[in-house]
Amino acid sequence: MLRCVSDFPMYASMFLIGAALACAGGVGLFLPSGHRAVVVLALLAGAGVGLAGLALGSSSFANGDPVAWWRVFFVSSIAGFATVAAGLIVVWRRAQPRPVP
Repeated sequence: MLRCVSDFPMYASMFLIGAALACAGGVGLFLPSGHRAVVVLALLAGAGVGLAGLALGSSSFANGDPVAWWRVFFVSSIAGFATVAAGLIVVWRRAQPRPVP
């Protein structure tokens, strides 16, 4: 008996990963030339959080259930996207010129 699996978590995860990459590229374009490479650190942090989420959730899909796999992948991609967004906010604020006292 086949079970119908919703494709939403898969497509939403791919969207979040692509959106994080696009946001990092966009922020990098508007940063001053000496600060552009720092967006890679935000991407690395997001990828690390996503992989850690997959590792933590791996016990829930150990039985081979594709629904559980995509649910864990989706939650991990949400956490990774949030980490990239927070990292980009920090990068943007640190790159702004400081007023001279």
